[in-house]
Amino acid sequence: MDSTVANAAYNANTFLWFCIFAFGLILSILWILVPFAVFGIKGLLRRIARSLEAIEKQNVDLLAAWREYPRDSRDYGRPAESVVYRDVRADGTVVREERIVPPAS
Repeated sequence: MDSTVANAAYNANTFLWFCIFAFGLILSILWILVPFAVFGIKGLLRRIARSLEAIEKQNVDLLAAWREYPRDSRDYGRPAESVVYRDVRADGTVVREERIVPPAS
């Protein structure tokens, strides 16, 4: 009976140390790989920031055009007739741009 309890305690202790070792191994691999993932995302984040800046400029242009358009002649029941689309490369250049002129009043 005594040897069974000692055997169970030894097996539990061995299993606990194996779990700690496996967790430490996984943690050390992640510790090594995570910085590379962060630096790999850096270019993508810069491209997203440039795209957001281009969208912000488009919004400013659209708001300025909306303010210049006379308030009495605005037709709120009609769907939007102007579409602006830009595709910005990683270096910041605009690849495509499509502007449809709003209808005359």
